[in-house]
Amino acid sequence: MVRTFLGMVPLLTASCFGQRLEIGAKLGVPLTPTFETSSFFTIGFGEGASSATRRYTVGPTIGLLLPHGFGVEFDGLFKRLGFDDDLKTAGVVLTHTHVTANSWEFPILGKFRFLDRSVSSPYVAGGVSFRHVSGVSVSSVTSFPDQIASSTGTTSATLNNRSGRGAVVGAGVEVRVAFLHISPEIRYTRWGADRNLDPQLHSNQNQTEVLLGIVF
Repeated sequence: MVRTFLGMVPLLTASCFGQRLEIGAKLGVPLTPTFETSSFFTIGFGEGASSATRRYTVGPTIGLLLPHGFGVEFDGLFKRLGFDDDLKTAGVVLTHTHVTANSWEFPILGKFRFLDRSVSSPYVAGGVSFRHVSGVSVSSVTSFPDQIASSTGTTSATLNNRSGRGAVVGAGVEVRVAFLHISPEIRYTRWGADRNLDPQLHSNQNQTEVLLGIVF
Protein backbone atom coordinates (compact mmCIF):
# COMPACT_ATOMS: atom_id res chain seq x y z
CA MET A 1 0.00 0.00 0.00
CA VAL A 2 2.82 2.44 0.83
CA ARG A 3 4.56 1.59 -2.45
CA THR A 4 1.29 2.23 -4.29
CA PHE A 5 1.07 5.69 -2.73
CA LEU A 6 4.65 6.54 -3.65
CA GLY A 7 4.04 5.26 -7.17
CA MET A 8 1.42 7.97 -7.64
CA VAL A 9 4.08 10.70 -7.56
CA PRO A 10 5.44 10.26 -11.11
CA LEU A 11 1.91 9.74 -12.46
CA LEU A 12 0.73 13.00 -10.94
CA THR A 13 3.84 14.80 -12.11
CA ALA A 14 3.25 13.66 -15.69
CA SER A 15 -0.38 14.76 -15.62
CA CYS A 16 -0.02 18.19 -13.96
CA PHE A 17 1.45 20.17 -16.87
CA GLY A 18 0.09 23.68 -16.51
CA GLN A 19 -1.21 22.99 -13.00
CA ARG A 20 0.35 23.29 -9.55
CA LEU A 21 1.65 20.17 -7.82
CA GLU A 22 1.99 20.34 -4.02
CA ILE A 23 4.15 17.92 -2.02
CA GLY A 24 4.57 17.96 1.72
CA ALA A 25 3.53 16.37 4.99
CA LYS A 26 0.61 16.23 7.40
CA LEU A 27 0.80 16.10 11.18
CA GLY A 28 -2.17 15.58 13.41
CA VAL A 29 -3.82 14.58 16.65
CA PRO A 30 -6.82 12.19 16.77
CA LEU A 31 -9.74 13.52 18.82
CA THR A 32 -11.49 10.14 19.08
CA PRO A 33 -10.17 6.75 20.28
CA THR A 34 -9.30 4.14 17.68
CA PHE A 35 -11.20 1.41 19.53
CA GLU A 36 -14.48 1.38 21.41
CA THR A 37 -14.02 -0.65 24.59
CA SER A 38 -16.17 -1.75 27.49
CA SER A 39 -16.36 -4.38 30.20
CA PHE A 40 -18.86 -6.99 31.29
CA PHE A 41 -18.95 -9.18 34.38
CA THR A 42 -21.26 -12.01 35.34
CA ILE A 43 -21.00 -14.27 38.35
CA GLY A 44 -17.40 -15.40 38.47
CA PHE A 45 -16.41 -14.32 34.95
CA GLY A 46 -15.82 -11.16 32.93
CA GLU A 47 -13.94 -9.38 30.13
CA GLY A 48 -12.52 -5.88 29.99
CA ALA A 49 -10.64 -4.01 27.26
CA SER A 50 -8.89 -0.65 26.90
CA SER A 51 -7.34 1.24 23.99
CA ALA A 52 -3.58 1.81 24.04
CA THR A 53 -3.37 3.83 20.82
CA ARG A 54 -0.77 6.59 20.62
CA ARG A 55 -2.41 9.88 19.78
CA TYR A 56 -0.57 11.15 16.73
CA THR A 57 -0.93 11.05 12.94
CA VAL A 58 1.88 11.73 10.45
CA GLY A 59 2.56 11.10 6.79
CA PRO A 60 3.17 12.49 3.28
CA THR A 61 0.63 14.37 1.20
CA ILE A 62 0.41 15.10 -2.54
CA GLY A 63 -1.99 17.62 -4.03
CA LEU A 64 -2.87 18.83 -7.49
CA LEU A 65 -4.46 22.27 -7.86
CA LEU A 66 -6.95 22.50 -10.72
CA PRO A 67 -8.66 25.56 -12.25
CA HIS A 68 -11.59 27.38 -10.60
CA GLY A 69 -10.63 26.45 -7.04
CA PHE A 70 -10.81 22.68 -7.48
CA GLY A 71 -8.11 20.21 -6.53
CA VAL A 72 -7.24 16.61 -5.71
CA GLU A 73 -5.31 15.34 -2.68
CA PHE A 74 -3.70 11.99 -1.82
CA ASP A 75 -2.44 11.29 1.72
CA GLY A 76 -0.57 8.45 3.39
CA LEU A 77 -1.26 8.79 7.12
CA PHE A 78 0.52 6.65 9.71
CA LYS A 79 -0.81 5.82 13.17
CA ARG A 80 0.52 3.55 15.90
CA LEU A 81 -2.36 1.68 17.52
CA GLY A 82 -2.93 -0.92 20.21
CA PHE A 83 -5.21 -2.32 22.88
CA ASP A 84 -5.25 -4.47 26.02
CA ASP A 85 -7.80 -7.20 26.69
CA ASP A 86 -8.31 -9.05 29.99
CA LEU A 87 -10.31 -12.18 30.77
CA LYS A 88 -11.07 -12.51 34.49
CA THR A 89 -12.62 -14.95 36.88
CA ALA A 90 -13.42 -14.26 40.53
CA GLY A 91 -11.66 -10.89 40.11
CA VAL A 92 -8.39 -12.53 39.03
CA VAL A 93 -6.96 -12.00 35.53
CA LEU A 94 -6.82 -15.31 33.67
CA THR A 95 -5.46 -13.99 30.37
CA HIS A 96 -3.97 -10.58 29.59
CA THR A 97 -3.43 -9.79 25.91
CA HIS A 98 -1.51 -6.76 24.63
CA VAL A 99 -1.64 -5.92 20.92
CA THR A 100 0.22 -3.24 18.94
CA ALA A 101 0.29 -2.54 15.20
CA ASN A 102 1.02 0.02 12.49
CA SER A 103 -1.97 1.53 10.72
CA TRP A 104 -1.75 3.30 7.34
CA GLU A 105 -4.69 5.31 5.97
CA PHE A 106 -4.85 6.43 2.33
CA PRO A 107 -7.49 9.16 1.80
CA ILE A 108 -8.29 10.22 -1.78
CA LEU A 109 -9.98 13.62 -1.65
CA GLY A 110 -11.53 16.18 -3.92
CA LYS A 111 -11.08 19.75 -2.67
CA PHE A 112 -12.69 23.10 -3.36
CA ARG A 113 -11.17 26.41 -2.28
CA PHE A 114 -13.38 29.43 -1.58
CA LEU A 115 -12.27 33.03 -1.99
CA ASP A 116 -8.91 32.27 -3.55
CA ARG A 117 -6.90 35.13 -2.04
CA SER A 118 -3.21 35.84 -1.96
CA VAL A 119 -2.85 35.12 1.78
CA SER A 120 -5.53 32.59 2.80
CA SER A 121 -8.30 30.44 1.32
CA PRO A 122 -10.87 28.37 3.23
CA TYR A 123 -11.65 24.99 1.68
CA VAL A 124 -13.78 21.89 2.00
CA ALA A 125 -12.80 18.33 1.06
CA GLY A 126 -14.47 14.98 0.64
CA GLY A 127 -13.74 11.51 -0.64
CA VAL A 128 -12.87 7.98 0.45
CA SER A 129 -10.16 6.45 2.61
CA PHE A 130 -8.58 3.01 2.71
CA ARG A 131 -6.59 1.59 5.61
CA HIS A 132 -4.05 -1.16 5.99
CA VAL A 133 -2.62 -2.72 9.16
CA SER A 134 0.92 -4.11 9.36
CA GLY A 135 3.52 -5.00 11.98
CA VAL A 136 1.03 -6.69 14.29
CA SER A 137 2.53 -7.84 17.60
CA VAL A 138 0.50 -9.89 20.09
CA SER A 139 1.67 -10.95 23.55
CA SER A 140 -0.47 -12.95 25.97
CA VAL A 141 0.05 -14.06 29.53
CA THR A 142 -2.23 -16.77 30.96
CA SER A 143 -2.31 -17.62 34.64
CA PHE A 144 -3.10 -21.11 35.87
CA PRO A 145 -3.42 -22.19 39.51
CA ASP A 146 0.15 -23.48 39.56
CA GLN A 147 1.92 -21.81 36.61
CA ILE A 148 2.06 -18.86 34.24
CA ALA A 149 2.30 -19.31 30.46
CA SER A 150 3.15 -16.64 27.88
CA SER A 151 2.87 -16.56 24.11
CA THR A 152 3.50 -14.19 21.21
CA GLY A 153 2.08 -13.87 17.72
CA THR A 154 1.57 -11.66 14.67
CA THR A 155 -2.18 -11.97 14.04
CA SER A 156 -5.17 -10.50 15.85
CA ALA A 157 -8.80 -11.42 15.20
CA THR A 158 -9.83 -7.91 16.27
CA LEU A 159 -7.57 -6.25 13.68
CA ASN A 160 -8.40 -8.81 10.98
CA ASN A 161 -12.11 -7.97 11.39
CA ARG A 162 -11.65 -4.21 10.94
CA SER A 163 -13.34 -2.41 8.08
CA GLY A 164 -10.85 -1.23 5.46
CA ARG A 165 -12.89 1.55 3.82
CA GLY A 166 -14.56 4.76 4.91
CA ALA A 167 -16.03 8.08 3.75
CA VAL A 168 -14.15 11.32 4.53
CA VAL A 169 -15.16 14.98 4.84
CA GLY A 170 -13.03 17.86 6.03
CA ALA A 171 -12.76 21.64 6.24
CA GLY A 172 -9.85 23.98 6.75
CA VAL A 173 -8.04 27.08 5.62
CA GLU A 174 -4.89 27.36 3.52
CA VAL A 175 -2.45 30.07 4.62
CA ARG A 176 0.41 31.10 2.37
CA VAL A 177 3.70 31.93 4.08
CA ALA A 178 6.48 32.67 1.57
CA PHE A 179 6.83 29.52 -0.57
CA LEU A 180 4.96 27.32 1.97
CA HIS A 181 1.23 26.57 2.15
CA ILE A 182 0.09 25.77 5.72
CA SER A 183 -3.35 24.18 6.13
CA PRO A 184 -4.94 23.56 9.54
CA GLU A 185 -7.90 21.23 9.05
CA ILE A 186 -10.48 19.22 10.92
CA ARG A 187 -11.33 15.89 9.28
CA TYR A 188 -14.04 13.30 9.93
CA THR A 189 -13.98 9.70 8.66
CA ARG A 190 -16.91 7.29 8.90
CA TRP A 191 -15.57 3.74 8.68
CA GLY A 192 -17.62 0.66 7.87
CA ALA A 193 -18.58 -1.64 10.73
CA ASP A 194 -16.20 -4.39 11.84
CA ARG A 195 -16.98 -7.94 10.84
CA ASN A 196 -17.92 -10.27 13.73
CA LEU A 197 -18.41 -7.30 16.03
CA ASP A 198 -17.14 -7.87 19.60
CA PRO A 199 -19.25 -5.78 22.03
CA GLN A 200 -16.27 -5.35 24.37
CA LEU A 201 -13.65 -4.43 21.76
CA HIS A 202 -14.12 -3.11 18.23
CA SER A 203 -13.02 -0.27 15.96
CA ASN A 204 -14.61 3.12 16.42
CA GLN A 205 -16.55 3.86 13.22
CA ASN A 206 -16.37 7.61 13.90
CA GLN A 207 -12.89 9.12 13.54
CA THR A 208 -12.25 12.82 14.05
CA GLU A 209 -8.83 14.43 14.00
CA VAL A 210 -7.10 17.77 13.68
CA LEU A 211 -4.46 17.89 10.93
CA LEU A 212 -1.84 20.42 9.91
CA GLY A 213 -0.64 20.23 6.32
CA ILE A 214 2.65 21.82 5.25
CA VAL A 215 3.32 21.76 1.50
CA PHE A 216 5.45 23.59 -1.05
